[in-house]
Parts: sequence; structure tokens; C-alpha cells
Amino acid sequence: MDIKTSLLLIIPAFIIILLIFPIFVEARLSFNPILNRGVVALFIFKKKIIYYYIEFHGKYITLKNDTETKQEEIMFDSPQFAIIEEFIKQVKDKVRLKHLFIYYNIGLGDAFRSALLCSAFNQLINFFFINLKSRKPTASLCLYDTASYNREIFEVAGRMKISISLFDLVYSFIYSSIIVKSKN
Repeated sequence: MDIKTSLLLIIPAFIIILLIFPIFVEARLSFNPILNRGVVALFIFKKKIIYYYIEFHGKYITLKNDTETKQEEIMFDSPQFAIIEEFIKQVKDKVRLKHLFIYYNIGLGDAFRSALLCSAFNQLINFFFINLKSRKPTASLCLYDTASYNREIFEVAGRMKISISLFDLVYSFIYSSIIVKSKN
């Protein structure tokens, strides 16, 4: 085998390694239901891919970023939603959860009621963490809570880091599309 042929074999080897190598994705979400405002961000290898400010208005969601503002109707019976729903079912077992951090700041203006609500919220999140840890034992799960005793506030934020291969993403999307099309 000459040098020219061996150099040409590097290209398919690189493509195969790229398909198998895991992609590290970080998602950040923050929402304040009192003000009806939130932020959604998606990072791949610590590079920002998507960043939107979100607001809900009935059946519509408003997405804003530095360059555009768009308003989308939320339709739960559309074919696109069915594909996304099936895609999530297919991908959830292939995803390797690395980190999940949940932050919240809750206050009702009264110290006693705020403490009761924060403890109930802590219990719900801990039950969620226990269920998640039984399915993904290598994940790091953290909860950061703040009780605002003298003011009314409700802010929740989360940061999640996962890894998945490009092959798993493509395979899951194609398989989801085939399943949804065959059901219809």
C-alpha cells in the first residue's frame, strides 16, 4: 500500500471516529413564572449554539435573542411534535447524564409558609433525583436552594450536561420519523 492510499483511508477513519466519539452537550434553563420570563441556552463543547429569552402567551411562545424575535404556536397534535416526542423516547436511554444541577429561590412573603413550601419543593426534587440516580448511577446531581423569607419570588433554574454520540442522534431521529410515519 502506498502513501497516497493510506492517506485516503484517514478520511473514512476520521468520519467513523467522529460518529462514535461522544458529543458533550450542556443545556441551561431558567424560568420565573411570576414574571413569565425565562432563558434557554444550549452549548456543545462549551460553545453557545442556541440562546433564547422565552415568554408564554396562551397557546403561543415568544422567543427572543440578539438577532430575532419570533412567536410560535404550541401545537401538541402536530406531526412535528409527535416526531419530537418519539425522538425523546428513543434518545433517553442512549444519553449519558454527567451533571444535573437545580437551583431555586422561592418566597411567599411569610417566613413560615416560605419554609414549608421550600421543604416540600426539596422533597419533590429529591424524589426525582432518587428515581434518576437509580437509572443513571454515574450522574452527579446537586440541588441549590434559597428561601426568601421576606419577599414574594419564584425562580427556578437548571443546568444539565450530557454526552451522546452523533450516530445515536441520527439513528434515533431516523427511527422516530419511521415510527411516526408508519402510525399515520
